[in-house]
Amino acid sequence: MPADPADIVLAKPARRPHEGLPIGNGRMGTLVWTTPAALEFQINRVDVFAVNRNSDSPHFSREDPTNDYCSACARLSIGFGEESLAAGPHFRQALSLAAARCIVAGRGVGAECWVSAEDDALIAIVTDERETPRSIDVTLSMWREPDVRRDIHTASYAFERAADRATVVQSFTEGDHYCSSAVAVACPEADVAIINDSATARVLRLPATRGTRTILITSAASWTRDEDAGKTADGILTALSSPEPLAAAGERHANWWREFWSRTHIDVKTPDGTGEQAARDRQIFLYHLASSSRGAYPPKWNGSIFVGQGDERGWGSQYWLWTMEMLYWPLHAADASDLAAPFFDLYRKALPAMHVAARQRWDASGFFLPETMPFDGPTVLPESLVELYRERFLRDPGGAELSTQLVARCKYDWHLEATTTRRERTDLGYSWIGHLASSGAELAVHSWWHYRHTCDREWLESHAYPFLRGTVEFYRSLARKGDDGLWHIHNTNAHEDFWGVTDGVMDLAAIRGTVPLAIHAAEELAIDADLRETWRNFLRELAPYPMGNDPRARALTGGALADDAWAAGYLGAVDGSQNAEDVQLNPIFPFEDWTLETRDAALNAVAQRTLELAPRHQRVLAGEKTNTAFRSPIAAVRGGAAADLPAILGSYRAAFDPLTNGFSLFEGETAHSVEHLGLLTMTLQEALLQSVAPRPGKPEIIRLFPAWPSTWDASFRLLARGGFLVSASIESGRINGIEIESRRGEECRLRNPYASPCIVRAADGTACAWGTASAVVAFATRSDRRYTVQAHPPVT
Repeated sequence: MPADPADIVLAKPARRPHEGLPIGNGRMGTLVWTTPAALEFQINRVDVFAVNRNSDSPHFSREDPTNDYCSACARLSIGFGEESLAAGPHFRQALSLAAARCIVAGRGVGAECWVSAEDDALIAIVTDERETPRSIDVTLSMWREPDVRRDIHTASYAFERAADRATVVQSFTEGDHYCSSAVAVACPEADVAIINDSATARVLRLPATRGTRTILITSAASWTRDEDAGKTADGILTALSSPEPLAAAGERHANWWREFWSRTHIDVKTPDGTGEQAARDRQIFLYHLASSSRGAYPPKWNGSIFVGQGDERGWGSQYWLWTMEMLYWPLHAADASDLAAPFFDLYRKALPAMHVAARQRWDASGFFLPETMPFDGPTVLPESLVELYRERFLRDPGGAELSTQLVARCKYDWHLEATTTRRERTDLGYSWIGHLASSGAELAVHSWWHYRHTCDREWLESHAYPFLRGTVEFYRSLARKGDDGLWHIHNTNAHEDFWGVTDGVMDLAAIRGTVPLAIHAAEELAIDADLRETWRNFLRELAPYPMGNDPRARALTGGALADDAWAAGYLGAVDGSQNAEDVQLNPIFPFEDWTLETRDAALNAVAQRTLELAPRHQRVLAGEKTNTAFRSPIAAVRGGAAADLPAILGSYRAAFDPLTNGFSLFEGETAHSVEHLGLLTMTLQEALLQSVAPRPGKPEIIRLFPAWPSTWDASFRLLARGGFLVSASIESGRINGIEIESRRGEECRLRNPYASPCIVRAADGTACAWGTASAVVAFATRSDRRYTVQAHPPVT
């Protein structure tokens, strides 16, 4: 459990649902907010989608009605019959992060709410201590009419008949898509009356009495008509309706959260409280992910499973890699890679469709991961439309004619629409995400980190290697050999920053970051020997990064910052930066072509110079707001920016202006997000501990406090690559208490953090290795054994 876990406290009622407090078990969740007379919930699930990739509806638009929504199942209200929860001295609402329980107190009434960690059930224990108790109404309701039809799409609601409970079933159908959900409500210990006075609501009226009563709310989802979601939800409710199983569920809940919080920790002491705030933000971030990311699908970044306004969800139901991966990068060092399973499984299940997308859209091998895609993968075009699409996308993006059939087939999949009819397109046919090719490489590199933290060889074979192999083959088929004998990439986007460039720095960094990992993984798995040599040749003959002293890079407005720094690319179809994201830093993060362990003086100089000049990063440090959690702060701490860490953490937090519950509204009130907390968590963790290689594919080296201010004290336990759980502390600039637990028995490589020799000892006191000052000390380990590292002679 975290040291002194602080509650999130609302001293006055939340005015809007997104200001409420989140509770969930990774599959089912809700915000808890209040009106003066009632406790409010919206039951959401990660496995509920209104449409799939074959939808005939357009994707989300702020102007047009759409069917592009997900997660929401039903509304629930617990009404106390008078304004007992109005603002005033009696009101208090608090969320315990340690216990994952929400407490609400009002004038004479109160409630304790939690979503069982291992059961899809929300338990609300309500208390009425008013002098004159009143009946309590538990209202289960729809937020649309029972039957809504838009073209061939249907959204239906129906209540099921029962004497002691209310159950509502929701179903979506369109073409080959079917999805249903159900919410069931009961109060087993009360003699309730069921009131059916509305087509869209059912009321369970609890008789007026003083004391405590337990209200159970369960949920379920189904993807086939053969599986009855209502029956499943009712079954969970029945199973928990007596005291013994409910108590057992409470014990399982407490045990799960106790184990989760025991995995890692960060404690910080700083002169102005900036470090303490960052550590608290990390705790809130981990709570959010543990509450929302343990189901069959990952939560949406925009609202997660904590939406509260019915079907309203800004940015729709499709998954955006850029915004989602920031939620998952920090989990590995936090020893919470299990929470990333839904993220990786989403893309692993979509891999066949992504292979088709590479062929259909790019005429390429491997797989293509669009920046955004439906939950079941990219839309597969009818073969009769493939050449028409390629003409528009590849050969003549600005002018090729569009058939009505192609427009109709492309209107839901965001990438297809962006490359055909999207209004943000330039006259030359480029748009924000249309020709972005590097998303698959980001996924592939991230999958390698997951493997290196867990050392799970089966996962390497099932997930990481297919991602690595597919992205390398995709890039190899996109590349064209120039007259200089080198491989070049043409007409792609450097994310949203620069469009239609040649040799974009993001693509070249993606290739340099993934090819060595694919080779290494293939060697570990003893497969694809012929491809390994082909990949080595491809890497040797790859064009160099564009530099600021090249006139072709200077011709791309904003693309060259200095002669001795990396540039964004060479001018292609579109001039000018569209959304400054410091893409020049991609060789540092996430693709790790340069790290603090790199021993190449020329490369070191270019990397550090590029870090110094990052324009968007500098503007945020100066107080500019931002609309997305881009990667510059992580790159900065990867470069050792210890002196800048206080300003980085403070400025980026201020730029997102988070609510008390951790959410930021930088993309709108129905797209609240904790993406910024992922950014701050990753930045903090990387400032304390890095485990990176000198070059991609080489053995990693653990480095302690690589970007930590000399005036900040801290202690931590974090997981390093290679499966090493590392604990250490620093006080007044002095490092001590270094312990390394080896989970997998790999050789450990540690850069000696002392300015003197060090000694590594096993748990029995036996000396394992010696290291000279600031050098790398390597030592063999055994699984599940602990090792200590001390300065020698000891520092006093």
